[in-house]
Amino acid sequence: MNNALKGCLGCLGLIILLSLIIGGCTAFWGTNEYEKTEEQITTTETSTDSPQDTVKEAVKPDTAEQSKDEKGSWKEKIQQVAASNKSETEKFDEVSLYAQDYNASDSERTEFENYIVNEYKTGKYLADIKNDEYMLTNIFKAEVVDTFYDVKEQDNTPMALFAFDFWQNTKYTYRGVDDVNSHEVKANEEQMDKALAKMD
Repeated sequence: MNNALKGCLGCLGLIILLSLIIGGCTAFWGTNEYEKTEEQITTTETSTDSPQDTVKEAVKPDTAEQSKDEKGSWKEKIQQVAASNKSETEKFDEVSLYAQDYNASDSERTEFENYIVNEYKTGKYLADIKNDEYMLTNIFKAEVVDTFYDVKEQDNTPMALFAFDFWQNTKYTYRGVDDVNSHEVKANEEQMDKALAKMD
């Protein structure tokens, strides 16, 4: 009788343990049916003659306006990260991940390309490596350009090579890994000069 009681208590304990594990997993990995979808839908109410006849209609945001907001948001993201109390490495990591997922238009990407070339040619790009916002902007723009060519499997084009070396020098000097006058930085600048010569 005593063994039968122990067996029943053991089975009961096992059932309770399994239900707790299943419940915990469901709570942790379960999906929330009310999460927002990628395409936000707002509801507006329009009333007719009687207050009981309220009609709700879904209004999709204007895609051009939404695209414009997305394009402007990268500046806000850079400012937010730059103002944070994170280390330079943490700031770089956050901006780099954001840049890799950023979908720039062709005209915006061309603007980024012209920007990084101009910053290099004028000698500004490593002049103020303690300026978080400036350096993170350079990292972001170079990474967007580099990622575009990498995804297109055109990473041997002069612009792709230039963007990569620009990004490396900016990244390593900003994070304090390389000095502005280090051998590594100068070697990358030689590669950038070669890429620029091929672009002209």
